[in-house]
Amino acid sequence: MNKIQKSILVVGTYPIREPRHGGQKRLHAIVEEYKKRFTSVTYVSVFFDGFYSEYSPIDIPLGEYSRRLVQQSPMTGDIICGEAIYSDPEVKKRFTEVVNTQNPDVIHIEQPYPYIGLKKLISELGISPKLVFGSQNVEGPMKSEILAGYGTDAKAIIDIENQITALEEDLSKRADLTIACTTADLAVHAKMGATNLALAPNGVDRPEFSENSVQYWRSKFHAQDVESTALFVGSAHPPNWAGFLSMVGKGLGFVQRQQRIVAAGSISDYFDREIKEDSLNVQDATFWLRAFSAGRLSEPKLQGIIAAADVILLPITEGGGSNLKTAEAIISGKKVVATSHALRSFEWFADFPGVWKADTKKDFQSAIIEAFAAPLPYRTKEQTQRAQEVLWQNCLKEMIEGVEKL
Repeated sequence: MNKIQKSILVVGTYPIREPRHGGQKRLHAIVEEYKKRFTSVTYVSVFFDGFYSEYSPIDIPLGEYSRRLVQQSPMTGDIICGEAIYSDPEVKKRFTEVVNTQNPDVIHIEQPYPYIGLKKLISELGISPKLVFGSQNVEGPMKSEILAGYGTDAKAIIDIENQITALEEDLSKRADLTIACTTADLAVHAKMGATNLALAPNGVDRPEFSENSVQYWRSKFHAQDVESTALFVGSAHPPNWAGFLSMVGKGLGFVQRQQRIVAAGSISDYFDREIKEDSLNVQDATFWLRAFSAGRLSEPKLQGIIAAADVILLPITEGGGSNLKTAEAIISGKKVVATSHALRSFEWFADFPGVWKADTKKDFQSAIIEAFAAPLPYRTKEQTQRAQEVLWQNCLKEMIEGVEKL
């Protein structure tokens, strides 16, 4: 298939050179799918280098003043990065050079934040590229939840949520194409004024792992007399640890001696920091008898631990968008214990063999016990084909077709 003659500039607030968290993986997949279809595709991020150490030469770290602002208010770092595109002189200069060099026909804005400064810069430069709004969540309410979880002042939360909601409404109205992960989010953007919409649920790459990486984890668990593992992969994003605590909990007495609940990703940082063996709280003190922290992992080791796991846990109870980890679970072929919320946009997966859906702590813990004891699920040919829907190339198909028409 011949590529379409279009210059696409994709803008975000984090680098994707070494994609690890869900947002990075989604954005990396979007850029790769664009490259398959269009002649010129460039990604540039404006980011805080205190959060990310791996980035490409074209990516633009914040200047000193903007860096200090993020250090003072890390939970609003994405807003500060968006403002910096116009307000930070060094960032503005470098970003302008990128725009002038690429001369984009289309600017894809991933999450609304870059639009804060980009709107002013586009006007100042006198250019009129088509705008694509890549929404990962309805950000206003979600940011409010995150800030509340960190004990932010109530008035400040309201002000920030209102600012983000106004930004999302403005971009939804002005964008030539608005993309969202779920039909529910699309409906919200339509109410905001979006007229051209495309659904692009979260997906995954086809799993690739080496036998060495799988053997590494099996040997590690075998050395601890662990026969079965239930894996929870996630970032330290508040909905992840809140969901784990509400559905699985710290009291792991229901887990047998030869079984482990395994945490991988930056969610491990939360457990390592917050749950101490020397605590006077009995659940805290005994948690690590049945839990294991794998820490932050390279992609090969992450794929290895997924392949070595017996059960995948999806204890998500809040947050918008669709869960990338659910897509990973679907393509893995493993036994899965999930909440209804974790299955949003993937509700059809609940009927697959080896899937337990549970929405209370008691039911979720009971489902983990059953999943540990159950055999590996067998999928029919039709189910195996259906699972392929979660590959990025299929999830982003409607988005690519929408951009082709701009």
